[in-house]
Amino acid sequence: MTSENTGLPNVEKTEKSPQMSVKTLPQVLKEMEDNIRAAVDAAKKAEEAAKLAKQASAATAKASGEAVKRAEETRQAGEKYVQNTAQVSQEAAAKAEEAATSAKKSAEEAVKMAQDAENHARAASQAYKRANYAAKEAAEKAAKSSEEIAIKAKEAVQAATRASDQTAKRAEEASAASREATELKVILQKYSKSDKNVST
Repeated sequence: MTSENTGLPNVEKTEKSPQMSVKTLPQVLKEMEDNIRAAVDAAKKAEEAAKLAKQASAATAKASGEAVKRAEETRQAGEKYVQNTAQVSQEAAAKAEEAATSAKKSAEEAVKMAQDAENHARAASQAYKRANYAAKEAAEKAAKSSEEIAIKAKEAVQAATRASDQTAKRAEEASAASREATELKVILQKYSKSDKNVST
């Protein structure tokens, strides 16, 4: 439908006037009481949350302090271990060097004693040869002087005995020196292995 005057379609009024809801006083008071109760509960919960947060903060601070303390203890223990390891290594190296020097000295002494024993053995052999030659010579001259032969033979035997005793003594000393050098070598190897284990 159109309006006869304006030529515009007619619009029927369908809007209704709003109706205001009116609450009674008890209802208003109850809502206020509920709101107050909710606010109090919220405040309590906030207080509890703050308390829990404070406790958590204190626990975190304590744990952090403990962690710092443990880290410092670990650092000190590590430094002490490094110092002890270095000291042990130095002591082992010093002992190994001392053992090596002693072993070298003993070996040199053993070589010298062996040379001395060889010289004495050579001297004993020469003495024996001279004694044998003297005995033969004495035997050839037995017809001339049996007493002179007996004296020369006795001297030759004594000389041979002395040379033999000296040779045996030198050989025993050389053997003892060789055993000592061997023992020192074993000790040196032991200290060398100990030094390697500590370094590892």
